[in-house]
Amino acid sequence: MKTYFNPRNEVTIPNWPFGRLRTTAQFSVEKTRAGERVVRTTVDPKTGKPCAPKKLAYAKIARIVDGSDGKTYLLMLTSSGFLNVFQSDMRLQEEAIFDRDERFLSLLEMLQFHK
Repeated sequence: MKTYFNPRNEVTIPNWPFGRLRTTAQFSVEKTRAGERVVRTTVDPKTGKPCAPKKLAYAKIARIVDGSDGKTYLLMLTSSGFLNVFQSDMRLQEEAIFDRDERFLSLLEMLQFHK
């Protein structure tokens, strides 16, 4: 079973894949009245110009976390009350964690105490 740790609001990942090239990806948590969401920005390595930011849907709480497999994930407390985990490519959901999962309470505490 995968575990998550090291919650944070910002992280920079060097050597991010950009087609056949590599660039730097900057992840940050955007906070508004609507809630929180993770935003990823990259720079086109061919032109040096910033790409349009990629944004996830709003959640009650959102953090960037590390997984026990060495990858970066996006952890969010949804308005429905469960935890949603997205891969850092922001395309695929890794898993949904509900209150009956043994990890739920510790992850919820980790999100709420890291602000």
